[in-house]
Amino acid sequence: MIDSTAFYISNICGLCKKTKFPGTIASFISLLFSFLTYYFFNKTIYVLLFFIFLALGFWAINKIHKKNGTEDYQWIGIDEFIGMWIANLFLFEFDFHLATAIIFSLISFIIFRMIDIFKFIPPLHTINENKKQDATAVLLDDFIAGFYTYFLMLVILGFYNLNYLYISFLILLPAMIANMTPILIKIKYWNTPINENAFGKNKTWRGFLGAIVVGTLSYFILVKLNLINSVNDSSFVILIGFLFSFGAIGGDLIKSFLKRKISIKPGENWMPWDQIDYVLGMIILTYPIFRYDFSQIVFMLILGGTISALAHRIGFLTKLTTAKQ
Repeated sequence: MIDSTAFYISNICGLCKKTKFPGTIASFISLLFSFLTYYFFNKTIYVLLFFIFLALGFWAINKIHKKNGTEDYQWIGIDEFIGMWIANLFLFEFDFHLATAIIFSLISFIIFRMIDIFKFIPPLHTINENKKQDATAVLLDDFIAGFYTYFLMLVILGFYNLNYLYISFLILLPAMIANMTPILIKIKYWNTPINENAFGKNKTWRGFLGAIVVGTLSYFILVKLNLINSVNDSSFVILIGFLFSFGAIGGDLIKSFLKRKISIKPGENWMPWDQIDYVLGMIILTYPIFRYDFSQIVFMLILGGTISALAHRIGFLTKLTTAKQ
């Protein structure tokens, strides 16, 4: 009974088994149901259903893998269903007429399928190279495709503009500086690993403390230059700068700890977490103060991840780092 339930969930009630285009069928069914949910219900119900589908999808794929082995089987369609559900979340950011909402929803479907099929975004290509994928990896590439589609729809519709880009970049800048500081600091003191077994030999006290100090100072300078709006209280500004910096370097440490747990060697690439770890850490630690909305979080993850990937690639080419991303 459990095996048959997992089977029908994973391939959308058997529909993905009956076609040569399972991903497209699953995405289109998600398009229909997500649009109906948008039209008849509110955003809370939409998000709640997303988490229900995510839990069911993760459970079903795990069951399939236990029986048949870890692989992203072509007939598994629940991952595309969930990815398309994320993509259509953009509908709630605008006050559309019905016909306009239908048109843009179809555009999001086309964009999502193009991203998912051609995988021209680097994390998707890297994830897809591994043919032995667990449930997390199977879901992850469609997650990313869904987030990128959501992002592109907001760009197309003018939600994200140059001013939004500028402000988001300034908010991210202290975290980015903190994230890059360990690579750039070359003083000989405190160059001992924090805990080699837990985080690897590359995570040192020098880099950790340097990231916090330099990142906090950079936020303080940005505020004093009136590039970032903040209350006129130096102690509070320093506290916020600390949260940005500690969140960034803390996210990097947690990612390194998880890499050790799943036996990924120090310096070995782990997409997309190597690119967005510091952004996630910064967002989590500063969320109680700034209350970012979903569109801001997606934008900062994509912007921060892209800049991180470019910075690491430049660092690799200039031999500042041995990790190629």
